[in-house]
Amino acid sequence: MLYALLALMAPLWSRSPEQTAAQREAADSSVSRLLVFAATALFVILCILIVDLHRDELQALGLVGGAERIDANFMSP
Repeated sequence: MLYALLALMAPLWSRSPEQTAAQREAADSSVSRLLVFAATALFVILCILIVDLHRDELQALGLVGGAERIDANFMSP
């Protein structure tokens, strides 16, 4: 899934001022920046939901921290 996200974002990274007008026009018609942003935001939300759904299993493997209390001295300004 990460490779699909990187493939969507690749045209954004490859743009440079030296590109010709035809190259810019071809790149603009292939992908929309808003579409890439929306896909990235949905991907992040999906990842958060998957981690939340499988939190117990991840805690059993030791990949997600437990519910230990944080010392109040670290929380103050």
